Amino acid sequence: MKKILLLISFVSITISCSTDITDMNVDPKRPTATKPEYMFTNAQKGLVDQMSSTSVNLNVFRLFAQQWAETTYPNESQYDLSARKIPDNHFRVLYRDVLADFYDAKGMIKGQVTETEEAAIIKQNKLALIDILEAYTYSILVDTFGNVPYSQVGDIVTYPLPAYDDAKTIYKDLVARLTADVLVLKKNAATPNFGSADIIYAGDAASNGKWVKFANSLIVKLAVNISDVEPAYATTQIQAALVSGVMTENKDNTKLVYLSTSGNQNPLYADLVVSKRDDFIPAETFVEAMDAVVPGGDPRMTKYFVNATKPVPVIPPGRTFVGGTYGEANVFATYSHITATLNNPAYPGTIFDYSELQFLLAEAAEKNLIPGGSAQAKIHYDAGITASMTEWGVPAASITTYLSQPKVSYTNPLSGATWQEKIGMQAWFALYNRGFEAWTSYRRLDFPKLKSPTTAINKNILTVPVRYTYPGVEQSVNGTNYTKAASDIGGDLMNTKIFWDKF
Repeated sequence: MKKILLLISFVSITISCSTDITDMNVDPKRPTATKPEYMFTNAQKGLVDQMSSTSVNLNVFRLFAQQWAETTYPNESQYDLSARKIPDNHFRVLYRDVLADFYDAKGMIKGQVTETEEAAIIKQNKLALIDILEAYTYSILVDTFGNVPYSQVGDIVTYPLPAYDDAKTIYKDLVARLTADVLVLKKNAATPNFGSADIIYAGDAASNGKWVKFANSLIVKLAVNISDVEPAYATTQIQAALVSGVMTENKDNTKLVYLSTSGNQNPLYADLVVSKRDDFIPAETFVEAMDAVVPGGDPRMTKYFVNATKPVPVIPPGRTFVGGTYGEANVFATYSHITATLNNPAYPGTIFDYSELQFLLAEAAEKNLIPGGSAQAKIHYDAGITASMTEWGVPAASITTYLSQPKVSYTNPLSGATWQEKIGMQAWFALYNRGFEAWTSYRRLDFPKLKSPTTAINKNILTVPVRYTYPGVEQSVNGTNYTKAASDIGGDLMNTKIFWDKF
């Protein structure tokens, strides 16, 4: 009888609770709603991770710039992009992860009802920050592929297969967006934005000025890139950005300082330490050039590289370090190694810095995009070198000595036969560990003079790639738009130049 009563009670409870069983499908540990702040933080980290990583599945720009070489598996140094679907992964991370998170955060913020004037201003500032980072992300996509989906992105219902926009048109729109964002942040300079959710500049009211400097500095970069195509437009944009305010010191650098906790570490730590692999060494292309500039080598070399003690690498006479053969498999123990500084899990990931800006302005001066000609170019050139060395901890006295050396001094022919060579070589040195920008500087200035390795030439890849080929998934899923884009840019090839790469 007790068993029967217990069964009846159980059935009664089940029936009484089952009139609405939809809550049984909800996992309390997997929320279906989130906050825009979380999406913004996640997008920031995903963006910096992608630009900082050295995973051969995601980011091979240090290899394309021939600053690093590979050891056991040299496929990427031989310009094999298809085996690991590298273009697909780069495209996927920036579109599906980074931009999608920014779009979601933007949509949620736009839908918020603000009850105070301060809340309304914070909302404006948040939207401006999202837009600045969207502009940066799209600039990377354009500089990687050329024409890319842009105007139809973000509305998957209406445009499940987005068309590709003209790269130059995208560039100009990005500049217009950045200019508008700067005006918003200047107007609202006394009000914070994302607070602690902004893991780059901290999100307080003071950070608005940092974001303004980054946005204006990015305008300078885009304008210098486009200057060989539309010099008058570039001149107008650069000079306006300078008046508005650009980076003025290393403290303005746009970087994410990582944490030592798992999941929040610099991806280099995962690639170089956690993996317990020795896949990368400095490339002899880069090491030899730095060693030849001044007696004893460029003082940044001791910050960039290290010589193992057991076994000791065989250093050529008159040299301080030795790199591996680019494009070939190399024995890790035989060569100098990458600095342990990059093995720090909390090492910052940088997407723009003051040194890069100064080299861009040196180029702008030589192109008469800003006043002053070669004399002004020298000022920016020296400032770029100084900023780089200071950031890497080179003493001030050593910097002064370096700048006076014949193969460094801007006014000495030994530092380069042309201004492109002078600026291009020193930008290459300064952009160490910022492979994408080192590759972009090389493409724009044609210095240093990099050569395709023999192994690549044997596969009929005769020059260093100047773009990624489009993702394979776009060819199969978005075929019609892909075919048109490939035709519009002159062919989906690694040697098809981005629109601004005229020489």
